[in-house]
Amino acid sequence: MSLKSKRKEAGFTLQGLAAVSGVNYMKIHQIEKGKIDVRHIWLDTALKLSWALDCEPKDLLDKAE
Repeated sequence: MSLKSKRKEAGFTLQGLAAVSGVNYMKIHQIEKGKIDVRHIWLDTALKLSWALDCEPKDLLDKAE
């Protein structure tokens, strides 16, 4: 499941996930659109997003949709 799918499943907007995770919403947008390869994000970013989405960091590794 991709970051976008996880975000929508959790009911977050980009801004909502940014507020909860502490990750800039533009960075989240770029990851979702494939402009930043999710395999190359900082571990800190992956941990913040996975914590906010209540999933494992590996669950975010699917390609952007």
